[in-house]
Amino acid sequence: MKLLASLLIPSTLGFLLIALGLLALPWRRWRRLSSPLLATGGLVILVFSSGFTAAALMAPLEYAYPRLQDPSASPARHIVVLTGWAADDPAMPLTGRLNSSAAYRVLLALELHRERPDCDVLVSGDAITARIMGEALVKLGLPPGRLRLENGSTTTAESFAHLQPMLQGEAFFLVTSAGHMPRSMEYARALGLSAIAAPTEHQQPRDWYRASGWPEPSSLLVSDLAVHEYLARAWLSLRGGGPVATT
Repeated sequence: MKLLASLLIPSTLGFLLIALGLLALPWRRWRRLSSPLLATGGLVILVFSSGFTAAALMAPLEYAYPRLQDPSASPARHIVVLTGWAADDPAMPLTGRLNSSAAYRVLLALELHRERPDCDVLVSGDAITARIMGEALVKLGLPPGRLRLENGSTTTAESFAHLQPMLQGEAFFLVTSAGHMPRSMEYARALGLSAIAAPTEHQQPRDWYRASGWPEPSSLLVSDLAVHEYLARAWLSLRGGGPVATT
């Protein structure tokens, strides 16, 4: 499934078609396929590089759950932060090791903890990123005694499977990127977890026509992320729900 999904991501699919078109050029038998392959690959890249397309794909995911309005009124006892990505490079400043997803999630976790100091912060994901995000949280003011790490997960599915016994049935704020939130909430519901969505890192406007229609690499990346989420949710649905997917 992971291989198929990676091939269906717009940027991969577009560049693969272009590569096949170029490879077909020297061979007389396949040369007639070169132009259609090149044209189709270029069209895929062009269409999915448009902010219009990126917003149309991502907005239904990013705005499926509203901004958390009043954390003080919530019954949550924990702040669960899913990892983004971080570089394990001591030559870089600590916060500079976080990618944008990880940085946004750290900032929102700190914001929530400022309003709800009674909650602990539980970072879940791969060992390197969880450690670095945890170090960043403490460096930016989180009391070390309020931090917990679940650092044995390499997928969203594994995170929720490992979180279930740690949360002991208590409600929690779930912090992750807005586009990733619908799938994360599906995992939580499948396990009977009481997650309260706290989305962050919104990358596109709610209305597609407010985005830039000009092709940009950043819009292609957003399209890639959105398609990945749709494919992962489709796979989750086919498998019957629950933390069994490997994406």
